[in-house]
Amino acid sequence: MITGQQIYSYKFRMHGGNDINQRNFKYFILSILVILCASFDLSTKWLAKQYLHQAQPIQIVENYLELRYTENTAIAFSMLHSVEPGLRKWIIYTLSSIAIVFLLVIIWKIRRQSFLGMVSLMFILSGAIGNISERIVRGYVIDFIHLHYYDKFSWPVFNVADILITCGAILLGLLMLKKSSESDIQNMETI
Repeated sequence: MITGQQIYSYKFRMHGGNDINQRNFKYFILSILVILCASFDLSTKWLAKQYLHQAQPIQIVENYLELRYTENTAIAFSMLHSVEPGLRKWIIYTLSSIAIVFLLVIIWKIRRQSFLGMVSLMFILSGAIGNISERIVRGYVIDFIHLHYYDKFSWPVFNVADILITCGAILLGLLMLKKSSESDIQNMETI
C-alpha cells in the first residue's frame, strides 16, 4: 500500500527536490503549524477576555456547551489550587519548562521519523506555548469552554491550548498503538 508520505516524496523528487529540501520543507510546515495553533489559542483567549469577562455565560448548545470566562491560576483541572500562590507559580513555571524541554528533546530525537508523530508533538508544543506564555504575561490562564450536562455533570472549564494538547496526546497514543501492533505482526511473521 502506498502511503501519503511516499506520494509526497515522489512528487517532491519529480520537481527537482532532494532529501535535504524535503526535510527543510517539512520543518517549515511544522513550524507554521505551531505558530498558527499557538496564535489561534492566544487569539481566542484575548477574545474571551474582551467579550466574556464579567459577562453571563453564553449558551452555545443549551445544557451542554457554553462559553464561560474563568481565570485559572492553578494547572489543569485546578490541581495545585490549594498550594500557596507564590510557591504554586514557581512550581507551575518549573513543571512547564521541564515539560517543554522534554518535548523538544523528543521532537529532536524523532525528527526524521513519522511526520504524523511530529504533527502530534507540534499540537502538544503549541498548547504548551499558549498556556505558558499566558501564565508569564497575565499570571493565569484564561479558560472559557465549558462542557456540562444540565446540573448533573460539569467538566472543568478549558481552552484551545488544552484541546491542542489533548488531541496531540491522543494522536500520539494512536500512532504508538499502530506502531506496536505493526511490530507485533512483523514478529509473528518471523516465527
